[in-house]
Amino acid sequence: MPQANKPPIINCHVHTFTGDYVPPFLAKTYLPEPIHRIFSMRFIIMCIRWYYDVVKPLFFKNRYKWLKRKTYEFQIFIKRHYILGIIKLIVETYLIVAIFYYLGTWFLDIDYQYKNIIQQWLVKALVFLKESGLIIVVPSLFFKIVFFIIILIVFKSIRNLVFALLRQFKILPGKHFTDLFFRYVQIGLFSKYKTQKGIYDKLKKQYPVNTHFVGLPMDMQFMDAGNLKKGFTIQTQMQGILDIKKRPQDRDTFHPFVFADPRRMADKTYFNYTIEPKTGNVLLTKGCLMQQYLEDHNFAGIKIYPALGYYPFDEALLPLWKYCVQNNLPVMSHCIKGTIFYRGKKKPIWDNHQIFTEGKIDSTKFKATTNQDDDEHNVDFDFNADYITQDDKALHLNEVKNIDFANNFTNPLNYLCLLDEKLLYKVIKQSTNASQLQQLFPCDEANTTVQKGKGLSSLKLCFAHFGGDDQWKRFLESDRDNYTSQLILQPQKGIDFFKNANGEDSPGKLAYIWKYVDWYTIICSIMLQYKNVYADISYILHDEVILPLLKQTLSNDGLKPKVLYGSDFYVVRNHKSDKAILADMRAGLTENEFDQIARYNPKTYLNLP
Repeated sequence: MPQANKPPIINCHVHTFTGDYVPPFLAKTYLPEPIHRIFSMRFIIMCIRWYYDVVKPLFFKNRYKWLKRKTYEFQIFIKRHYILGIIKLIVETYLIVAIFYYLGTWFLDIDYQYKNIIQQWLVKALVFLKESGLIIVVPSLFFKIVFFIIILIVFKSIRNLVFALLRQFKILPGKHFTDLFFRYVQIGLFSKYKTQKGIYDKLKKQYPVNTHFVGLPMDMQFMDAGNLKKGFTIQTQMQGILDIKKRPQDRDTFHPFVFADPRRMADKTYFNYTIEPKTGNVLLTKGCLMQQYLEDHNFAGIKIYPALGYYPFDEALLPLWKYCVQNNLPVMSHCIKGTIFYRGKKKPIWDNHQIFTEGKIDSTKFKATTNQDDDEHNVDFDFNADYITQDDKALHLNEVKNIDFANNFTNPLNYLCLLDEKLLYKVIKQSTNASQLQQLFPCDEANTTVQKGKGLSSLKLCFAHFGGDDQWKRFLESDRDNYTSQLILQPQKGIDFFKNANGEDSPGKLAYIWKYVDWYTIICSIMLQYKNVYADISYILHDEVILPLLKQTLSNDGLKPKVLYGSDFYVVRNHKSDKAILADMRAGLTENEFDQIARYNPKTYLNLP
């Protein structure tokens, strides 16, 4: 098909918010008091802006150019003289030995009798160096640290060696802290742009002319990570997005969403509605922010981020979801285990799931076996839904750390509480405003369900990030359980969430799926069973393992029209640039596959002509 006849490329997941809209204490729960306050986002942004405003301009001055030239002349002089090269090698070797001695005496007690043979050898080496007099002993800890830092800065080869050893012995921070650090860096690097227009223009240069973008705001005020900088509110962030939308060159190609947080929506100036008596439809109140942006300014959809501390079936969100169904508005929901999540204390109400109940095994019929080397997510058993029965107790959520319990809000199974009429009925009955919600969602009390066609089963929903690259890998590695195999055995349906093999209700089954099934399998199954459910591949595209499974996903006729291209600009920049992600996609997929996820599917999702 000629290029001119194709719809434009559409990137369904980009961000333009500046660092001023990020709470200062993202490192809370990672770093202790008061360190997370000292190294705040505000401090990082201030330093980077100072670098770009003050330091970087010095690079273009003659003094810096002279220093750069002299440094080059010194380095090339040593490289061109054999004797000097040998002297440099001897000096570097001595410094490596000195660093080994200092680090060794920090972590090992040379007077202690270790039982581990490696530790014994290391102690013997340290004692030898001490008694030989080869090492200049610096008694002050301060001067040791200064010496160490100078050596790492000046000698690149030593720096690389030290970092490699620290990674090998797992002394450097873990993956979660590293991810947070790079998130800091990316937000900081883009903080030199003081307007959202500057960030958006940087993005556009990496794509062909006439590419479309879905702009997603972020409202992080309620994540308990500190207050935003004065004057930077969700209203000013939305105004910055609107300023982009109003530009003639972006009017038809920029499709911004409105952010929804149930705690924000308690403010009637942000979200307010009435119910039309005859139809039960939701009518947005003229003048509230959502009405202005969705109806007056034609914003394209709704963005939510449950990891910030709420469930997608929060009763405050239900009227909005009804409005989205009425108007076929798309919803984009964060669905990955990431570094942006609620930083406050776990509330008692979060100890148990509000809708799901525990499942239990009928021990007379079901025999489970576990491999001692497996973690809790890789339980190997002969699954049969007939053996799972319901427990009346609520599903217990025993995670303690923020980074763990916040994932309960993000779990894709939560969306069945919207899409399934029986679970939605349960949500309504447990709400504090059940009578009003039943005007929106008429119920069949005899069958304990929302009336067929009156619920949210047609809600147009996109799982952003498709569950995460870790869940894709988990799916690929799970070759013994029978949950993941359902996508192969029943490619038109995937997992049956509610019934056993005999077609009988199995209400305890959801608890087992919650605990043991990867999110890739869950999301694919929901996409196959509900006509308006999509998933985008933003962020996870940086990982090369994604492409083979993505091609396999697109071979399923039920999933092929539901996958959307997105990059997660600029958050993913610590892995790859957008132009690198786009190039990898076009190289790894056939032209038809790329066009499907980057042109045709997004067009349908966004209701574009």
